[in-house]
Order: sequence, then structure tokens, then C-alpha cells
Amino acid sequence: MAELRIAILGSGYMGRTHAECITRHVTRAKLVAISGGRRAPGLAADYGAAYEPTYEALLARGDVDSVLVATPHADHCAQVMAAAEAGKHVLVEKPMATSVADCTRMIEACDRAGVRLEVIQTQRFRGALWRTRKLIADGAIGKIRMLQGRSLFTSYVVDSSPWAGEDAHGGAFLDTGVHFFDLMRFLTGAEPQSVFATLKTFGEVPYGGLNAMTQLTFADGAIAQHWMSYQIPKPSLPNSEHRYVIVGETGMIDVDAYGKVQLAKDDQWTTVWEQPPIDYVNRPLDPVRLEAFFTQTQAFVDDVLDDRPATVSGAEGRAAVALVEAAWRSSRLGVPVQLI
Repeated sequence: MAELRIAILGSGYMGRTHAECITRHVTRAKLVAISGGRRAPGLAADYGAAYEPTYEALLARGDVDSVLVATPHADHCAQVMAAAEAGKHVLVEKPMATSVADCTRMIEACDRAGVRLEVIQTQRFRGALWRTRKLIADGAIGKIRMLQGRSLFTSYVVDSSPWAGEDAHGGAFLDTGVHFFDLMRFLTGAEPQSVFATLKTFGEVPYGGLNAMTQLTFADGAIAQHWMSYQIPKPSLPNSEHRYVIVGETGMIDVDAYGKVQLAKDDQWTTVWEQPPIDYVNRPLDPVRLEAFFTQTQAFVDDVLDDRPATVSGAEGRAAVALVEAAWRSSRLGVPVQLI
């Protein structure tokens, strides 16, 4: 197979993001068709792809090798299973699904069909964060002891309609939580052992879980905290949308996913790298914003074509959803939840 022929299911903000990435930035790939949503005909026309009025018609196409699923979260499970049954490889947006049980069904369906399943976790591919992971892996700060993260926003908005905050699609904590739980596993290279969380929404707001305080212990002895909020008064705290401090035996790293990677070593701070400015609201198709997306999509294409192990497997996507489920359970019960 000289190139991977990809179809996109979904035509919203992320559908356009991925159409731009595949057509302008990913090699050995071709965008063949688009389906799903009222904007699909226009999106297909914009990128020279075929428009299919139904998902069934898209899956029936013989010139589609894989499907990139960028639809509302609650739809992922059935859509991924249908793609697997049609013999298509799948790259699915995060969160992988709205429950661990659905994640397992998706993994099993793809295994039975002998097709690839990978999950989009773009924060791993941000320049600041993969450089931080490399610093840790290279021993720059020694064994990790503590990690603290914050994901703070002044409102909850996804695309033109904040559907992801609705309970049917897992809510804001699932939507954002899979990012920071995945990053904690990615940065530490360790598995969480327990989670203790408190989730709360303040005031008369139609979304649950807009604020979360979470504490984790890891099997290797590390401890971690994360603070998420979509109800921070303006102007919020600076540089805190995806900010992490990692403390090791011999040093520290302060990383802003949209800013600097700073290393504390030998009694001084040094800037290791700085992310060029990202404006995901006003310049959503700027290559600076898209880099993490097209880097992961390129990895998926190369994994399929070169028969490599999955870069972000279904099991990795399920692990992030499992941590969100455990945090919600902890908050409801008021006690820590043991994971392993």
C-alpha cells in the first residue's frame, strides 16, 4: 500500500482541523471522502473530497482504507465498531468513548476484524510536552516524585455549541480529563494506583463537573495533583490552560503546553524550549496549532503502512477514560478509589 486513503466522519471544528492536516501536512495519505453533519458537503468541497450522505455509504467505498472519527463522544463506540466490521482502520478523536465498557467493545471489534485502532491524544504531540517527556526519560531530573497540573478556563465552549459538556457525551470532565490523565501517565511513564477526587459545578449552570480537584498515587511511589476549572473569574491565572510542574530527585520541570519548557537544575532555571503562540480560536488552521494533530495523524499513517506498533493504542485511550470514571466514582463516594 503506497498511501493510506482516509475518510473523515464529522464536519465540525475538529473535522475541518483533520481535513486541513491530511490534505496539507500529512504524507503518504489521501483524503478521499467526508460524511456526517450539516457542514459535511461544504467541507468536502473545500478539500476536494467526495461527500457521502450516510456513514454506511462512506464505509461501503472500496477506495477508503481508514476512517478518522471526529464526531460527538457518545457516537464513537458504534461508529468505530461499524468501521471495523467494514474492514477499515480507525483513528478516533478523544475521548475514545464515554465509558470503559464501550472502549473495550471498540478494542475487541477492531481486534476481531484485524484492523488498527488508535486514539487521538494531541497533547502528547505538543512540542513542549514531548520535549518534557524526553527530558524525563533522559534522566534530567531523576526519578519523578511529584507532579502538579492545572487546566483553568473562564468558560466552557466547544465549537459553536458546547455539546461536549452535556451528560450524554460525558461532560466537561471527560472532555478535558482524558487530556490531563493521559499526560500524567505519559510524563511519568507509570500507572496510577489510586485516585481521590472532588467534582463540583458552582451556580445555576447546565453542565456538571466543571471543576475538579484530583489527587493520584502511582505504583512507583510518585504522587500527583490536578486542578481543572471552567469557572475561573477573568482574567484567569496566566499560562494555566495546560500547565504542569514535575518534581524529580535532582531537579524540576515547569511546562506550559502553550508556552515554555523550563528546567530547574544546579540551582538555576533555564528555558529549554518555547512554543510559538497558538491561537486556536482566531487562527484554527495555523500550522503552529495543527502541528500536534498532523504529527499524530502522520504517526497513525506510518503505523498502518509500515506495520508498526500503535503510537497511541486503544488500550491507552481506554486508560484515560478509566481514570475519569474512577475520579467521578471517588467524588460520588467521597473516598479514594483503588485502581491496581
